[in-house]
Amino acid sequence: MSIFKGSQEEPTQPRPEVVTPSQSWYPPSVVSSPTSSRPGTPSSTSSSSISYQRPTERAQSALHVSPAEAAGVISVLKDKSVEDLRKLLSDKNAYQQFFISLDQVKIQNNLREELRRETLQLSRENLEKEPQMVELRNQNN
Repeated sequence: MSIFKGSQEEPTQPRPEVVTPSQSWYPPSVVSSPTSSRPGTPSSTSSSSISYQRPTERAQSALHVSPAEAAGVISVLKDKSVEDLRKLLSDKNAYQQFFISLDQVKIQNNLREELRRETLQLSRENLEKEPQMVELRNQNN
């Protein structure tokens, strides 16, 4: 019985299984910190006034995701079961399939493909102009 007036004891539920770094294909820094989603920072008790960040920490801090993009991914993840979420953490193929199914990723893939096609077209046009360029060079020499 609880000491707080009007509160009821809830039945204890089994805690979800935690995925350990050895069970996941993610780097240990991602999986080993279940209480924080933020990258580690240098200690504030350091005697040096210069802050040192490892290259991976700098890369993580350079990634900025808009709140709208994050909300889109979160809305997809919130409807997944604990089992599905564990599978995403432990199965690289399942994660890859989930990742490429995200709207933001589909948009980026479409843009990349469009840029690739345009680059190929410009390259072909440039190659078609090569004989003219050679002829103009010969005229000037």
